Amino acid sequence: MTLLTLMQDAIDSAKKVIIENLDIAAELTGDLNPYGDKTLLLDAKAEDAIINVLSSSGSDFEILTEERGFIKSEKTPEYLALIDPIDGSANLERGLPLVSIGISIVPYTDMMTSDDAEISVIDSVFTDECYVAVSGKGVTRNGVRVRSAAPVDLKDAIISYDIKKTWDSHFMEQSLRTISAVHDTRRSASNLLDLCWTASGFLDGMVDLRDMLPIIHLCGTHMVFEAGGFVLDQNGNRFNSSLEPEKMMNFVAASNETLARQILARFKGS
Repeated sequence: MTLLTLMQDAIDSAKKVIIENLDIAAELTGDLNPYGDKTLLLDAKAEDAIINVLSSSGSDFEILTEERGFIKSEKTPEYLALIDPIDGSANLERGLPLVSIGISIVPYTDMMTSDDAEISVIDSVFTDECYVAVSGKGVTRNGVRVRSAAPVDLKDAIISYDIKKTWDSHFMEQSLRTISAVHDTRRSASNLLDLCWTASGFLDGMVDLRDMLPIIHLCGTHMVFEAGGFVLDQNGNRFNSSLEPEKMMNFVAASNETLARQILARFKGS
């Protein structure tokens, strides 16, 4: 079994759990996950399904998940798996069909970074979209190769902009500068899906500079890079993050570096 087949099997298992248990979509476990969010029962069940498939594969994984946090291997691991079992949990609670499952696999070393991601898979549970990024080989959507959008002027760009945080005057000013500079915004409330749409050219960019997005969402930025797009961190450097469990992602992803830098400059007011 290849890594890709294993990842797809794991996602299919989680997807089955979600679809067969929509009647409990709003139920909570009563626990908080390592990132301080309330855990949905379906999040935990979908995560368990993925972990069970990976654990029974014969390969040794260390696993970083949204609900359980870091799961250490008893042996020397071959891979690190980063798992988001349900991205768009609030959508799922409300019956909105914009929910995704994401997994990235990174060959295990002592100094892993986001650049080391080998394969990422993101599946949009209800909209028949499965995105696969393979290092050095690009991105496919339902088996068909996709690429980021052709360059556009900043004023013509349509981007996703994540605003879910406690607003203060500084973030409000940054947000207004950014949003007013582009043609329009779209937001699915599943950041992984918005990053896939950026990778495949449906959006020109996706911005998340809230310091709230865990590194388990690595599969999304991997998609953008492999599709020919570009991702900056909050300091204007090419995005390349360490993979510590507590690491948060801050980025501007776009179809090209020029647009990414223009968006970040507007955010910063420079």
